[in-house]
Amino acid sequence: MSTRLGIELAVEPAFTARAYRTRNIVCGQYASWAAEMNMLRMSVISYFPCSDSVVDLLAHGVGRLAEDSRKRSPRFSINCLGVANGRNGNGSGENGENNNLYLDFKQNDINHPVAVLHREAAAMIEELPGASLPTVDSPFHPKINLMEYANLPPTVMADAADFAKGVAIDVGVPVVARAWRLVLLRYLSDAAGDDWSHGSWSSDVRWEYLSSYVL
Repeated sequence: MSTRLGIELAVEPAFTARAYRTRNIVCGQYASWAAEMNMLRMSVISYFPCSDSVVDLLAHGVGRLAEDSRKRSPRFSINCLGVANGRNGNGSGENGENNNLYLDFKQNDINHPVAVLHREAAAMIEELPGASLPTVDSPFHPKINLMEYANLPPTVMADAADFAKGVAIDVGVPVVARAWRLVLLRYLSDAAGDDWSHGSWSSDVRWEYLSSYVL
C-alpha cells in the first residue's frame, strides 16, 4: 500500500454540485473514470510524501494556513474560465502523455488568494521534517479535473473536450467559484508504488479526510 497526502481546496457546494454533474456525464460518456475516483477539489499541493509521525503537525499547519487566508480574504472568489484540456503534467512517459479535461481557474495575479495559499503551503511542507514537495514540471495552475489519464485517441479526446464544454454550459457551471474549505487528505493506492508522478495511482486510488478548515 502506497500513501500520499494532499492539501486541497474545496469550493462552495453550489458550484461543486454542478461541476459533479458535468464530470459524471463526461466520464460516463467516454468511459474514463480515473478522476471519478477522486473528490472534486482544486489542488493546492497534491500527492506529496509525508511521514505518519508528523501528520498531526501537518494538520495543525493546514489549519493555520486556512485561518490566515480567512483573515486576509474570507471565502475568496476565483473566476472559472470554462473547460480546458491539456497534457497531464508531472513528468514524461507513456502515462504522462495522456490528456486531461478540467475546469480552468488559471491565475496571472501572483497575489491572488489562491496563489498566496499555494506558496504558503509549499513553504510549510518544505520546513516540515518528514515531508517533501512532489516533483512537478509546470507552474502552479489551479484547476478542477474532470477527466484524467483517459488514454483516448487524439480525435476522440478532441470530441470529449467539445462535449465537456457543451455539458458545462448546459448544467450551468458558474463563472465564479468561492472558496469553502481547506482540507487535508490521505490518498491510498496499491498500483502507485513509490512513484505517483505519472498517474499510476489512477487505477485504484482511494482517499480519506484527515481534517477540514473553514476558508
